[in-house]
Amino acid sequence: MKKVFITLFTVTMVWNSVSAQNPIYDSARVYDIVTDTDLFYLFANPKPCFNPCPYSWAPVSRMVQEYVVTDTVTVYGVAVPLRNKTSNPIRDSISFYRALLMRKTGYMGTQGYSFQYVDSVTLNRSHPRFCWFYYEDPCDKERNLTAPCYEFYFDTPQQINRMMDTFYVGRYYQVPYVGYPDYSLQEYGGEYDPSLPSTIYRSPIDMEIFYYCEGYQDKRWGVAFPIIGFRCGPIQQLFLDAYTGDSAVVRWRQVEEGTLYNVRLTGEDGSDTAFVISDTTYTFTPLSDSVRYTAMVRKQCHYATSNYDTTVYGEWKTVSFGTTIIDTTIADTTGVDTVGIARPEVEGFSLVPNPTNGAVLLTTEAEMTGVEVYTAAGVPFLHLPASGRTVRFDTSTWPAGTYLLTVSTSQGIITRRLTVIR
Repeated sequence: MKKVFITLFTVTMVWNSVSAQNPIYDSARVYDIVTDTDLFYLFANPKPCFNPCPYSWAPVSRMVQEYVVTDTVTVYGVAVPLRNKTSNPIRDSISFYRALLMRKTGYMGTQGYSFQYVDSVTLNRSHPRFCWFYYEDPCDKERNLTAPCYEFYFDTPQQINRMMDTFYVGRYYQVPYVGYPDYSLQEYGGEYDPSLPSTIYRSPIDMEIFYYCEGYQDKRWGVAFPIIGFRCGPIQQLFLDAYTGDSAVVRWRQVEEGTLYNVRLTGEDGSDTAFVISDTTYTFTPLSDSVRYTAMVRKQCHYATSNYDTTVYGEWKTVSFGTTIIDTTIADTTGVDTVGIARPEVEGFSLVPNPTNGAVLLTTEAEMTGVEVYTAAGVPFLHLPASGRTVRFDTSTWPAGTYLLTVSTSQGIITRRLTVIR
């Protein structure tokens, strides 16, 4: 009886510890949207026409996808589009989901293929990162889908993970019966023509023998992606909060935890200053009220394991303010220099996160008076009372799909699309 008590106590402590760990995705932050034009993932080529949707796989613990390269590549990790079907967020303490990097070593006839492990890493050891992956069907853009995506980074890619010819990436997924009662992970992929060959292999529990999957449900593009570079996308929203002539306040959205920001201010008078901060708001002062300024902000992304320590940078996002010394937007027929006050070049609307499966923050530069929500077919769905410049609402009970938001402001009406996923 004493042993049973100790076991139950230990399980309770383990679950409480797991629950206290941080979710990898935070709805208050803005994350990169990855597409198949980016260079830090490896993509199967050519890309077929496909229908992006959840991937319903057979109950086996190991699944890998084949990739072929003509030059040697370093595989830093594996990106897997997935979500938890329950309300429990995917946390950085999970140890039952593991990224795999493998080679095929032989054919064993009816027994399948022998595979060799090159590397693997569990979610709680992988320096995990979140992003969105945009599945774009090359043949029908109405079927495009943005899915949540989790990145696993191996500990030792520069030592052993230089791959050539044919290799495989995927995952091991075996939820324990005790300690993780609220996890049911859903993976994604692009389902293509059943007449085309599959690139998926699966293995039963605790075996290094994999079987080629030829079923129509396994004809999938993009179930798992090799990470071959480091991601650092641009800041998606940059706002000019205030400008008084001698000072300006610029702000932007929070991105991944721990990210630093490069901030730079240039003026038409030749001034140029730059610095690094961790906050998402900065006040420029003192300024000259007779100078046109441009503020620039970009992300500084840090990647580090036991074998590398790398910093990469996103693209600059800009906003301008102040007085233009020579107004080039107006034709000058007098031969005399003119001076004009330039309008702030700001983005006046943000809707984050989008896509979403929970809370959404809507922000406008102008005062809001109301928000109407319509289905993609134009049917009224919901009225959201709104005032001021921000409103937060919850989509957790909305059916999955695309919605149209019509936002009434003091400066006019804005219409945007919002995608709700499950």
